[in-house]
Amino acid sequence: MRRRHRRRSRGGSLFYVIAVLLALAAAWYYITFIAQPYSGSFAVHFIDVGQGDATLIQTRGGSVLIDGGDRHAGPIVAQHLRSAGVRSLAYVVATHPHADHIGGLIDILAEFEVGAIMMPRVAHTTVTFERFISAIEERAIPVREPIVGSALSMGGATFTIVAPNSASYAGNLNNYSVSMLVTYGAISFLFTGDAERESELEMAERHCISAHVLHVGHHGSRTSTTQVFLDAVSPLIAVISVGADNPFGHPHREVMDRLEAAQVAVYRTDRHGTIVISTDGRTITVR
Repeated sequence: MRRRHRRRSRGGSLFYVIAVLLALAAAWYYITFIAQPYSGSFAVHFIDVGQGDATLIQTRGGSVLIDGGDRHAGPIVAQHLRSAGVRSLAYVVATHPHADHIGGLIDILAEFEVGAIMMPRVAHTTVTFERFISAIEERAIPVREPIVGSALSMGGATFTIVAPNSASYAGNLNNYSVSMLVTYGAISFLFTGDAERESELEMAERHCISAHVLHVGHHGSRTSTTQVFLDAVSPLIAVISVGADNPFGHPHREVMDRLEAAQVAVYRTDRHGTIVISTDGRTITVR
């Protein structure tokens, strides 16, 4: 089923009609919604792990896993990787040390060959974090610290680090989240982990973070997706990784209102399950 997405416009009635028609044409150019298997060269899988994050990026040159959900989600993520044909991971990105992002990675490190781990230089005093570090050390996997502005190329895609931009966030582990702008052809995706207002403002001020697809920060919490940040990204599509009936009330109404006002098409794992967005570098397919 195909749906059209409009961008905001201002001015007189004639100008409004023309602007809407142009916006619709642009959206049609970029987005197609289908229920067919994907056989292209670049895809992003927003894996349904309940209240947590796990995202697989597949390119012809290799695969990258961003986070792995909570401890119980490990088998779910592993099964999804196997079904997607993944046998090894070039990189695993642990955006920050909260359990709902790194817990499932313990199982992933045990089953899959991993080229390197990327994670911020910050620790957490939890059993999950200690087990995650032990799993890395047991397998002697190289650990890379994110360097803002650095870029990695893989299978025609470019992964650029855009956060964290500061060395300290006064104990707020969310703001240490590794954030990446991933570009394939003319299409771009922005991943921000649980980055909150402070980190978002730094990204908006210091980097070009415009992206067609935004993985909404912190599961749609009101602490993230600030208006300044949303204006800087100006996405066509937003994906929220969130658990059904979660105790935090995610996604918060304020965030949903901002996304609706910006006329962004929203997909949620609690409602749509695992969401796969693929591109040939010119168009976007959501399934």
